[in-house]
Amino acid sequence: MLAKLISKFTQQNDQQAFAEIVKACQSELRGYCRRLTAGDFALADDIAQESLIIAYQQLGNLKNINAFKTWIYRIAYRNFLNQIAKIKERPLANEQQIEIESRDNSENEKLVMQLMQYLSEEQRAVITLNLTLGYGHQEISSILDMPLGTVKSHCKRGKDKFNVIEMSSMQPLY
Repeated sequence: MLAKLISKFTQQNDQQAFAEIVKACQSELRGYCRRLTAGDFALADDIAQESLIIAYQQLGNLKNINAFKTWIYRIAYRNFLNQIAKIKERPLANEQQIEIESRDNSENEKLVMQLMQYLSEEQRAVITLNLTLGYGHQEISSILDMPLGTVKSHCKRGKDKFNVIEMSSMQPLY
């Protein structure tokens, strides 16, 4: 269905078709961006919106319409890296931990967002694509334009950090 909408948009410039494309992928894209930003909902929404604008402008250049989702995740990742670079350039007034907003999220989702803060930006991207969205290492390598070995390293290190955090927060059983 997504491929039909993309074809309709690119061939006929049908605005309603693009609205349907957005509706079909917006939720997953926002979730991906929220995990990249470790729960900074405002930044994540900005990245997702900017990514959709770029997709709107460049969708006619996409050669394989079946690769739309991986293409939009690549755009979002690049936007994320650009936003992080801008944030790092600004002087910090004081260290503040990102607060998780409660917008009808489950406790598990809040915990995931908090755990994501302990990962590097690259680890967040790889872990989210792998564990949340189900992409394999080779696909992630393509999406993030990152060598396969680097993807595997980020995935392993991210999972290892999750395990260390999980074990250190456990209470003794006695």
